[in-house]
Amino acid sequence: MLLSLPQADIYLEQTSGARHLIVLGGRAPLSSWLRSAASEKTVWAVDHGADACLAAGVVPHHVLGDFDSILDGGKAWLERTDAKIERFSPDKNHTDFQLCLSRIKNNADILVTGCWGGRFDHAFANIFSALWGFEWGARILAFADESEILIPLAADDRGASLELRLLAEASAISLLPLRESCEGVNMRGTKWELGGATLTQGQPYAVSNVPAGKGRKISVEIEKGILGVYCFFEHGANNDG
Repeated sequence: MLLSLPQADIYLEQTSGARHLIVLGGRAPLSSWLRSAASEKTVWAVDHGADACLAAGVVPHHVLGDFDSILDGGKAWLERTDAKIERFSPDKNHTDFQLCLSRIKNNADILVTGCWGGRFDHAFANIFSALWGFEWGARILAFADESEILIPLAADDRGASLELRLLAEASAISLLPLRESCEGVNMRGTKWELGGATLTQGQPYAVSNVPAGKGRKISVEIEKGILGVYCFFEHGANNDG
């Protein structure tokens, strides 16, 4: 199934395509990128992520969080929309993102934005919360904005694969093991290809690769593990508007 983003088309097996978009409160995506990504999806704004929705003119279907970071203008705007609002106490055992995933679940395929920039501990918790969400039936297809994409590629009994068709120039492509090890890793269409490799968290060497040429398709396969396929676009996907 195709996950289409402004800077890349991502072909994934065993998915029906992203039906939900979660907008977190990290670095806001370009408004034009957010409007494109939100098309035909149920939009969930998590706390300060509602401010990014306001800036882009994207009305979320659901808004949730402890509302400790959303701006006053965003709060006033939400009250004028039909968004379903759910407020949590700041004193809780789960993050706003984890609570959002628990509300979606039910074998849902999800795109996440507003996830980059800011604190490392937030990014770390978000990525591994996504892996936790797999257990609930909330499948994160990608963390993305116009500059960065991270795809958690999780192998089942048949392995897993994806194909990237780049629509903008990628400055770097990295493979990041999200479990202790990933086995049977193949990558084609890059300057440095891999065949049957084992990648480990303790020796993360498969970073800063580049496409083999313009317009090339890049394919990644794994037999075992969960592999983060990361792309960085230095010049972004497009201009804002």
